[in-house]
Amino acid sequence: MSTKPNFAAGLKALRPETLPAPPAPVQAAPQAVQPPSRAGKVAISAYFDPEVRKQLAIMAARQDKSQAALLAEALNMLFEHHGESPIARA
Repeated sequence: MSTKPNFAAGLKALRPETLPAPPAPVQAAPQAVQPPSRAGKVAISAYFDPEVRKQLAIMAARQDKSQAALLAEALNMLFEHHGESPIARA
């Protein structure tokens, strides 16, 4: 006949020195340092088809300009079209 384990005896065997150490506290991820080129600027984003991003990248490469410069140019054209000042800078 097999004996059942004694629950109380099992609890007594769990002494603090036999328990695993608690996990180390999780530290927050370090804050990313903002590049000086982004100081005082904000991101503007929108969702387009993947082909739009590809075409913009191709245009930027062909014209040896950044995508941000092309987008600033496009925004300034839009602003002027609507009677606003062209203020976008990349």
